[in-house]
Amino acid sequence: MKKWIILLIAAFVFGLTGCNNQAEDKQEETKQTEQNMEQSNAEDVFTKVAIAEPDENTVCVFCNMKVYPKEHELGKFTAKSATENGDVLFFDDIGCLLNYERDHGEAVKKYVRDYNTLEWIELQNATVVKADIKTPMNYGYAFFANKEDANKFINGQSNAMIVSWEDVDKVAHERYMKKKQMMQNKNDEQGHGHGDNMQQDGHQDGNMNNDGHSHN
Repeated sequence: MKKWIILLIAAFVFGLTGCNNQAEDKQEETKQTEQNMEQSNAEDVFTKVAIAEPDENTVCVFCNMKVYPKEHELGKFTAKSATENGDVLFFDDIGCLLNYERDHGEAVKKYVRDYNTLEWIELQNATVVKADIKTPMNYGYAFFANKEDANKFINGQSNAMIVSWEDVDKVAHERYMKKKQMMQNKNDEQGHGHGDNMQQDGHQDGNMNNDGHSHN
């Protein structure tokens, strides 16, 4: 009798252990499936972000000026970034993207155009060249997917050189601080009864960007 009781108990324990293992396996399988779905959704979102293009009504989210399509002469300087939700933000020049992040935090993905092919490349993979070239906000930076093309470009330009992203960010930050100081000065003037001066600084008709440089 005791033998049968021991066998029944052993069978019960074995069955219980098996059920627990099956439940744990099921939970792990469900968790893995959910993770795969999340990863797939994220990949789908950023695939769309990577190919997104501005339309004729797109304006820079930082300076509110026109963002040029790649077919335009100045479209090769357009930049874009992506939020965690996959929203795409367009900028007419690279300095606007960097300065926008100072107020809103760093983007999940950032892109610039290759100067030659006009294809999007992730910002951190781009070789940056500073040159005497016209860009929407007069930053004067061109971007290349590979260094060889950057060097060829430099050979055809006077006073052109490869620079780091730290150099670009420094210039953008100087513009950002200058702009904030200008805004503070205007607020101080308005506080002393000089609010009518706004129409004397070129901003009343929208032809001046936030950095104080007009589009040509």
